[in-house]
Amino acid sequence: MDINTSQRVSTGRGSGIKDYMNSSSIIARVSFLLIVIIAFVIILQFSISILAWLFGPSSSPKLINGMVDAKQTIIIPQDPTTSGAKTINRSVNGPDGIEFTWSVWVFIDDTPSSQYRHIFSKGNADTVPETGLNFPNNAPGLYIEPNTNALTVIMNTYNNINEEVTIRDIPLNKWVNVIIRCKNTTLDVYINGTITKSLQLTGVPKQNYGDVYVAMNGGFSGYISNLWYYDYALGTTAIYNLAKNGPNTKMVGSSAMSMKNPNYLSVRWFFAGAGDQFNPMGTRS
Repeated sequence: MDINTSQRVSTGRGSGIKDYMNSSSIIARVSFLLIVIIAFVIILQFSISILAWLFGPSSSPKLINGMVDAKQTIIIPQDPTTSGAKTINRSVNGPDGIEFTWSVWVFIDDTPSSQYRHIFSKGNADTVPETGLNFPNNAPGLYIEPNTNALTVIMNTYNNINEEVTIRDIPLNKWVNVIIRCKNTTLDVYINGTITKSLQLTGVPKQNYGDVYVAMNGGFSGYISNLWYYDYALGTTAIYNLAKNGPNTKMVGSSAMSMKNPNYLSVRWFFAGAGDQFNPMGTRS
């Protein structure tokens, strides 16, 4: 092999290695750039989630956090652009369908009335004069029945405009926790942590984007505390803890009344003798 041939071979080999190195360098640079872009996107999404969690509206808002006079009408706007809005997101759709929970404490002084008395509802402000019920939207609606100490829960569904559950013999002059829990087409009502009624709805609940109304049409004689919403179905432990913790009796409305905590586990006599924390054997209050 002469010198020229050797130089050509050497030059060829050197050129190939150099090309390979350049090729490897480009691949490495592109790979590094892709890694940087992917990392940036992940960090950006994580940061947005954190900021939304810190500064965005809660998916489970405390619509009323404290005690209000039940004769004082309150309207909680759902338009997020409106001042004072506490927007309720559409419920979480779990494996078994739609889910949500409402919790409220009520203190009823008396019952005389020829019409339903409004505790709260989500929907619209139109009322049927003959009955006192809001119509057509109740998703849900909670009312005191006329001339009795019974509660009625109304839920709109896609099959029926109103489906109802009635809970009778609610104690007067004591705090009562009412929880309305929906899982797909099953509507459960808990009184002070104890499931009291369960209704199989004929269709899926028909949610709406209307405002939340509290104590409409004069409300009732008494107080309302801690109207909270959850966009999922609370478990039994969480429901028990809500009842155990009791109402918040710090006034947040216009009334200047200050109340001490009475015995808020007010259905001891109602479920007396069950032998649990709420209903000791042989105890009535």
